[in-house]
Amino acid sequence: MVDQLARPKDKAEIYWFSEQPYGHVSDADLEQYDSGRLGFPNTYFDPHKASVLYNQYHEQYALADEVGFDGIMSNEHHASYWCMKPAVNLDAAVISKLTKNVKIAILGNVIAINDPIRMAEEIAMLDCYSGGRIISGFVRGTAVETLQGGVNPTENRARFEEAHDLIIKCWTEPGPFRYEGQYYHYRAVNPWVVPMQKPRPDIWFPGTGSPESVVWAAKHKHPYMNLGALVDTTEWLKQVYIDTAEEEGWTAGPEHFGYLLRCFVADTDEKAIELGKEFMWTIEHRQRGPMEHNDPPGYQSRASVEIKAQRPTGNVAGAGGLGVGLSYDQLRGVNNIIVGNPDTVTQKLTEVIERLSPGYIHIYGNEGAMGHKETMRSIELLGKEVIPALHEVQLQPYDNRPRMDTIRSGTAGLAP
Repeated sequence: MVDQLARPKDKAEIYWFSEQPYGHVSDADLEQYDSGRLGFPNTYFDPHKASVLYNQYHEQYALADEVGFDGIMSNEHHASYWCMKPAVNLDAAVISKLTKNVKIAILGNVIAINDPIRMAEEIAMLDCYSGGRIISGFVRGTAVETLQGGVNPTENRARFEEAHDLIIKCWTEPGPFRYEGQYYHYRAVNPWVVPMQKPRPDIWFPGTGSPESVVWAAKHKHPYMNLGALVDTTEWLKQVYIDTAEEEGWTAGPEHFGYLLRCFVADTDEKAIELGKEFMWTIEHRQRGPMEHNDPPGYQSRASVEIKAQRPTGNVAGAGGLGVGLSYDQLRGVNNIIVGNPDTVTQKLTEVIERLSPGYIHIYGNEGAMGHKETMRSIELLGKEVIPALHEVQLQPYDNRPRMDTIRSGTAGLAP
């Protein structure tokens, strides 16, 4: 198997993504509790209803592979009704057996709270299962993941970085070897299973708007995936990546940058606009809760908090990740949510690609209680009519112009 690490791209790869929401939860349910995550009781979960949903989501994966998506992206969250995937590697295993062609992007494993040796072994198994189709995303996880995992928030980044280095060592250096780190200690490391891809699977690093994440990704030459920030913010973060790469002595390109947005296609604009309203399902409740659930002391660095204050937020000040604080029509107006018939969606996605020149577009394709039949039709239209047109859009090399003063001064103190 040849080296599969990020290569130059002249067209965007299109990935299907589903949070696999438990769509039976309503705003009225959530309003009774002070938190949409750790404080929202799991008594609202019905395994029988979940079983139906899981199998529908798996049918959607199979169709995405059949109609021509380049990849499928999956993730994990804990204590979250809007993401029924507490174990992304299990989902990736299912995808590997349901599909034959798509790349499988795991975005990602919360390695700061897991055993890194086990993570290295599981991802290597998945790469062998899939015939070398795995992209391994590593994430710090939200503050909730850290708290549920029993990890001190101040240790999250250091644990993440040490686990990252150890997993790569497992993939690229023969065992057995001894490992003694700050947080992890092993007398003998000798994972029998190693990845099919050489020297290792590509590693992606995601974020919703933190420049600290962008700087870290660029310093490691890992492609950065922005998960749903407004396009203005995303364009700014992309420039942070480009400038950091230049300072590190290498040139970034489209193969190092991806963007996720919500998108739904129907046979008419009117139908798509109506169905797309479900993208606003419980959005104000997801991160609602005590400050210590969402941003405990020490989870973010002081430099990161300071630079975040400088970032643009589109045409409505204060908009958060996925445009929290904006209306449905406002989000449609800034191409954060794209809905319509195939021609409309092709036009709007082309506008995003021409502006950001991302090597990867992630279609966040369903939400809440969106109907399975309608979602399958959206996938079909995307695959047969939209994606072929997007593959004709030529990506532009990145402009390594000098960074703006605000970026230069703001990112200087960020962690590597």
